[in-house]
Amino acid sequence: MYDYAIIATGFLFLIIIFIYMYIKDSEVNRKFYLYEKAIEDLNKKIYTLEKNSKNTKKKIDIDEIREYIDEKIEENIEKITSFVVESHNKTENSIKEIMNSLTEKMNTVDEKIKKYSTLPDTYQSNDKRVVSLYNKGLTVSEIAKNLRMGIGEVELVLKIAGIK
Repeated sequence: MYDYAIIATGFLFLIIIFIYMYIKDSEVNRKFYLYEKAIEDLNKKIYTLEKNSKNTKKKIDIDEIREYIDEKIEENIEKITSFVVESHNKTENSIKEIMNSLTEKMNTVDEKIKKYSTLPDTYQSNDKRVVSLYNKGLTVSEIAKNLRMGIGEVELVLKIAGIK
């Protein structure tokens, strides 16, 4: 049962991490989509400027426009890079916090399981007294009556002890 609790906790932890990563990934993808769209709009503007320059026979310095666009792309790449690094660091810290929380909870569960998995000394002494009385020749019903236990419980103790 203890193993199932650990496995279930681990599985729950993995699901939480995957959900968190999915949400963060969708945010990053949305930002990339917006930057892609901005770059595409800039390319369309370049195309229309080139087309208009040919129609009006005005000389437009295409190299200047390309330099400007390259600068804007570099700025956006720097912003994207810093955003991704920041998101990664936040995600990593969140995962560490979740791991610590789950570790604490698993330790608490371990302690509770250990606490409840051992039988109190009174049960062990009752078992010894049942065996002792049976060895002295008392019947199951007499033992049950003397120790104020159920007959089935006395029989179970004797079966476990390998006597009956």
